[in-house]
Amino acid sequence: MHRATFALAALLAAAGCAQKPAASSAWTGNATFAPMSAATATGAFAATLDGSTTTAAPYTIRVHITKGGKILPHIHPDPRVITVVDGNLCYGFGETFDPEACKMYPEGSYFLVPGNVPHYGYGKEEAVYQESGVGPSAFNLTPAKN
Repeated sequence: MHRATFALAALLAAAGCAQKPAASSAWTGNATFAPMSAATATGAFAATLDGSTTTAAPYTIRVHITKGGKILPHIHPDPRVITVVDGNLCYGFGETFDPEACKMYPEGSYFLVPGNVPHYGYGKEEAVYQESGVGPSAFNLTPAKN
C-alpha cells in the first residue's frame, strides 16, 4: 500500500455500497478519496495529501462531507488546523452530535481544533476541508451520546 494512503488505513473502510464523491470541484478532483469508516461517519470521505498520521511528522488530510453527511463526535491526541477550501462547513464541539449546535464556517475559514477536544462535522451543505497536524495521531470516538 502506498505510504501516503496507509496513514488513514485505520480510519477508512471501503464499504461495499459506499460511493466515492463526484469530482465536483478542483478540491475533490485531484485527490483519491475513500469512505470514512461506517462506524465513525456517513457521507464523509477522506484522502491523505501529504505525510502520515502514524509518524512523528506533519501531515495533511482532505475531507469531503456530502450534504447530510455526519462525522460522529471524536477526538485526536494532536491539535489540528482546519481550512475550509470549498463550500460551507458545519463543525461542532462537544461529546453529543447536534446538527443545530454546529457553527457554519464559510469557504476560506481557518480554525484550530485542540488535541483531545471532542468535535464533529455535519453536512448541512456539501463542503471540502483540510486538516493539518503533526503525528502520530488517531481518530477516537467519544463515548456514545449521539
